[in-house]
Amino acid sequence: MHNNFCIKCIPLVDDIDKIILSHLGKNARISSQQIAKSLHDLGYTITDRAVRQRLQRLEKKNMILGYSAILNPATISRKVNRTILLKFKYSKNVSVMIERLTDYVDQSSFCVYSARLSGDFDWVCHFVFDSIEQYELESNNFLNIFADLIADFRTYESKMIKSSPYMIYDEHDLSERKRRVYEILRLLRKYDNLNDRLQAIVENVVKYFDGKFARVWFIDKERKWLVLKFSAGKYKNINGEFSKVSIDSLKIGVITKTGKAQVSNDVVHDPRIRYPEWAKKEKLRSFAGYPLMYKGQSLGVLAMFSEKRFTPLDFELLGIFCEQISKELAGFFEAQEFLADKLA
Repeated sequence: MHNNFCIKCIPLVDDIDKIILSHLGKNARISSQQIAKSLHDLGYTITDRAVRQRLQRLEKKNMILGYSAILNPATISRKVNRTILLKFKYSKNVSVMIERLTDYVDQSSFCVYSARLSGDFDWVCHFVFDSIEQYELESNNFLNIFADLIADFRTYESKMIKSSPYMIYDEHDLSERKRRVYEILRLLRKYDNLNDRLQAIVENVVKYFDGKFARVWFIDKERKWLVLKFSAGKYKNINGEFSKVSIDSLKIGVITKTGKAQVSNDVVHDPRIRYPEWAKKEKLRSFAGYPLMYKGQSLGVLAMFSEKRFTPLDFELLGIFCEQISKELAGFFEAQEFLADKLA
């Protein structure tokens, strides 16, 4: 494992600052005494205390943004690596969309590299995920958020040769969080009634993720409408405006039609959200919707809104709750089919 630091290119540094930054670029764990000795060898008279003071000044000016460990590239290569190339649609609001894209990659821990290009493509990103499920969820989210900006989207499986700072999930923490989810679901077996058990799952989704609210819709027999059956969190009423949602809706309707999850960490600007002003007022940031499946067919949707930004791991863990609802429904339908066969 190597070490590195992150700097922001700001002018007004002298030669001593440049030498200090150069040493940190090679080894972020180098001591101030070692830097001072190197400066002495170059003919500069400076104490290690003065070096520490300069480091503090560089940090306060945001020239040094942080100190990070760079993992062995072989470690990251065992994860899901994708290099993405984008070609932009140039319209009136392109500058606003590019700013939003810049904020997106800046805030995304899974984005280890991103840059503006000149030539055939306008932008390049490199994403690293812990699983293919995380990649598929986030790539879908990415395409939905920036649909008005992207004219061409290319994604390539890649292998990391040189690594930059990247925060990967601690394997113990990952296992522990999954264990907690399965323990929550195990405790829900105390509910004998299916409706009580499903309501408890939705309530625990809100509690576990500290969500704003979560809901479950089921599709009707004609497969034209999604009917709200369970709700928890701030909005518990199942008889409001969204008690019945068209299968053609941009948000949960698409989930039912495609059988694929939809996620977002920018609901205020997400075109799939019907009331962005409401989302802004409620301070909503993230949304996740998962299909409820039985024998390869969508039966409904589990959806949740939160004020927090979700990581790909959070989205993946929410999928475990969704899988449990699907299992509960499968058990119910299989029992009905068994009884029907016995009575036939």
